[in-house]
This record gives sequence, structure tokens and C-alpha cells, in this order.
Amino acid sequence: MGTRVRALLGGLILLACGAVGWLFLLWEPTLLPIRLIQIEGEVHHHSSQQLQERLTERLRGGILTADLVELKQAAEELPWVGQATLRRVWPDTLRVQVQEYRPIARWSLDGLVTADGIVFRPHDDTLPSNLPLLEGDDKRAPEVTARYQRWQAAFDRIHQKIEYLSVDPRGDWRLRLSTGTELRLGTAQVEERLARYLASAAQLEAAGRPLKVDLRYSNGFAVTWAPNADTGVRASPERVAARAGNRG
Repeated sequence: MGTRVRALLGGLILLACGAVGWLFLLWEPTLLPIRLIQIEGEVHHHSSQQLQERLTERLRGGILTADLVELKQAAEELPWVGQATLRRVWPDTLRVQVQEYRPIARWSLDGLVTADGIVFRPHDDTLPSNLPLLEGDDKRAPEVTARYQRWQAAFDRIHQKIEYLSVDPRGDWRLRLSTGTELRLGTAQVEERLARYLASAAQLEAAGRPLKVDLRYSNGFAVTWAPNADTGVRASPERVAARAGNRG
């Protein structure tokens, strides 16, 4: 008899605890509401007000029951937001630390890319026109951005800027400098070919204005020159130190 009574009392206690828990969940948003969403961090492309409105739309529950995982996802769905960290601050504040993406270049037709090769597409924003343009499959973005940064550091030493860099599905690399010179690097030994151009850049500039430098030769390159400023006559393409090897 005593065992049955204890079991019954235990069941009633569990039922009472469940009822109290249910009532708490029901009334917690009213008893302990989140009254303030505090945005921290550098926010340039989304105002604090936009983020607050976004999070308020997704907010369910009070300070104890709000789903921070869902709110974090809501914040990071905004195109420029790279990372958001949320924490509760007693008694009624949700503090949001935001890190925006920092693009180093435009990516293909409609995107931007970070130094780590993360591509994002801010559909409602105008892409910055002063950034270089990189193109390729999104999966190759880390490789393209890594090469862009490494190569630009090399071009800085000769006071030139990369304006455009691309790799096509076949792995064919090409770039265009801010001077208008286009470099064709091909699919193989691209680092060695670029080094060949860098070593000859001063010589080429002294000879004229190269429009295109085709480095897809094993032992040299071919140059297409801009028209002569005095005569208006375009020089014939000239192969420089490329007597041996095939183009590839």
C-alpha cells in the first residue's frame, strides 16, 4: 500500500512540475521579455536598426527561452554579415556582436569575395566599382583570391596593379593590368610564366606599350604592341626570347 501511495505521489509531483514548466514557458516572454537588442561591431552596410528589426521579427520567447541559434542564423542571412555572436545580458538585453564581410574584389557578375575566398552576393547593393574583378567557378574562389593577393604583392614592387584576373573551366589563367596590358598565362607553369613577365616588365615598358603579352611558351613570350603614338602604326606582334618550345 505504501509503495502505491509513493508512486502516486511521485506521479502527481511530476505532473505538477510539468504543469509549472508549461505555464512558465507560456508566461516567460511576458514576465521576462527582451526589451533591448544591442548591436556591437563595425556595421557599414546594414544599419543597427535593420539588424534590430530583423532579429525582432524572428524573436520568440523571453530572455531565458529565446532561441539564440535561430537568431544567429537570421542575422547571418543578411548578405554583408559574415558572423554574428549573440548572448543574453540580464535582465532584458540581447547583445549582438557583428562582423561584416570585408571584400577585396568583385567576383564574376554579381558577387564580392573576401581575402579568404568567401563569395557573397549582396543582391540589394551596388557593387563597389573601385575593386578589381576576379572571375572563376565559386569553388575555385580561395585559389583565385590567394593567387591574386600573392601576385599583386609582386606587382606592387614594379608599381603595377591587377585590374582583372580569371581562370576558365579548362584552368586557363589570364589577367589584365591597370595599364591595359593583358597577360595570357595558360594552364601550366603559371607561376614561372608570371615571373618571366615580371623580370622583363621594365624592358617592355621601355620598348613601348604592350597590349597583350602571351606567356604560353616554354622559353619566352610574344608581345602585341599598341599603335605608335607618333605614326599611328601598330607594330607587328614580336616574340621575345621565344626561339625554343611550343605554346601551351
